[in-house]
Amino acid sequence: KAATTLGVVTKDGDQLHTDAGESLFLERQLESVESRLYEKKLRELKYRQYLPVTGIAGAGAAVITYYLYTKVGMAKIIANPSDDLPRSDVFAQRFTQQVHNEGTSFGYSTRDLRQAVFAGVPLDTMKADAARRGIHELENTLAWSGDAAHNIVGFLAHPNIPTVQAHLNGGAVSRAWADKTSDEIIDDIRLLVSGIRQATRGVHQGNVLLLPIAQYDIIATKPRSTLSDTTVLEFITKPGNSFGLSKIDWLIELEGAGTGASDMALCYELDDEVVQMHIPMEMQMLPPQARNMEFIIPVEAEIGGVVVRYPLACRTLYDI
Repeated sequence: KAATTLGVVTKDGDQLHTDAGESLFLERQLESVESRLYEKKLRELKYRQYLPVTGIAGAGAAVITYYLYTKVGMAKIIANPSDDLPRSDVFAQRFTQQVHNEGTSFGYSTRDLRQAVFAGVPLDTMKADAARRGIHELENTLAWSGDAAHNIVGFLAHPNIPTVQAHLNGGAVSRAWADKTSDEIIDDIRLLVSGIRQATRGVHQGNVLLLPIAQYDIIATKPRSTLSDTTVLEFITKPGNSFGLSKIDWLIELEGAGTGASDMALCYELDDEVVQMHIPMEMQMLPPQARNMEFIIPVEAEIGGVVVRYPLACRTLYDI
């Protein structure tokens, strides 16, 4: 009926209608568009690569709740018989986070639709791609930086993750990696990795190191020493060394993310028990809505933010 009202016709002049199970041309086209959305990847947005994503809460959830259990056990040598046995128990802490809606939209004019029908060609998918990009960019921002207005805490600003300051260089005049030797940079990286192991008594091991682009380029090109053709990056990722890092990469969001707006490094154990990003509902396109001379396609998703269950399994280093 909407097509009839708007004068949308097929190539042979017959008007489109939705009776007898026939679907509007636009809706059929959007089925193809939506399938393309999930095939395309935005390589510059790395939140899904370095933050395990889960939809376990399910679409429609208002609050995400998780429990952190602590096992406390104590035993001792006892006499026979004995009535003073120590107690072992399990304690639970409850944490909650709100789920928020994300939304955007795109549209096609009635003329766009008529021309697509007349020519028998698919609709341009660039508008839908732009909507998908908007949703993913918002999720990327919320994942790393959060949103204070909506009480969403980003991973990089989590208050319980320990942060340390980079060491001064040999001349005691700078902490920046650009002014440090290879050994001094390696000492800073060791400060991150060893700090996680010591704080957790060896329970957790940092296996991912994320750096700003400038610092990543430094270790990727700086020789381990004047007598070596191995770079610092190759040295610290060499199998069997004491660092235990399986992945080192750059992350734009780390530029100026540290204390005093300094550049920051992030090291953590990439494990869904340590950190997770909740997306209860992935991006969905709603049925087209006719408005004046245009069909508007609303787009929505749901996000519950980042959950850090074991903040001591993460560590940041600023002033690099």
